[in-house]
Amino acid sequence: MVLTSVPPAPPSARPRRPFLGTRRRQMVAGLVIAGALAFIVVEGLNNATVYFKTTAQAVADKATLGTSQFRIEGTVEPDVRQVGTTTQFSIYASGVAVQIVDTGQPPQLFKPGVPVVLEGHWQGPVYAADLIMVKHTANYVEAHPDRLKSQLPGGSGAGGSSAGGSSAGGSGS
Repeated sequence: MVLTSVPPAPPSARPRRPFLGTRRRQMVAGLVIAGALAFIVVEGLNNATVYFKTTAQAVADKATLGTSQFRIEGTVEPDVRQVGTTTQFSIYASGVAVQIVDTGQPPQLFKPGVPVVLEGHWQGPVYAADLIMVKHTANYVEAHPDRLKSQLPGGSGAGGSSAGGSSAGGSGS
């Protein structure tokens, strides 16, 4: 029986990188990711905490706001006028009025006396709105509470009473 020895394996053609270099890269990548996540969280919280400015705040901050986008809140005054595809009106709150120009289609519930939040920017002395959001309360009043009852078999509805606050009402037509 002949015993032969196995030759040792040749060293790798590529030298191994030191462990410290790989570890340092991992730490730098982790710090970059953590910094990006922190930035996203801080920006998100800043945007969430300042949903809109009141008319008084917007007028007072007009110079610092410049032409940057922001939201403004107020109640629509009775001076609403349509000029071609442009809607011109004023909003009022806390003793301060702001002239508004909107080139989009106002929402269906938009009318004088309704609180609104507008998204846009200052354009000279007027606020150029890109979006009109009508504010409304969480209270729903059915326009025709008996409409649903009359459509159910027996005409009495479920248990013979109307459920106030439900969304079964129509648009009033």
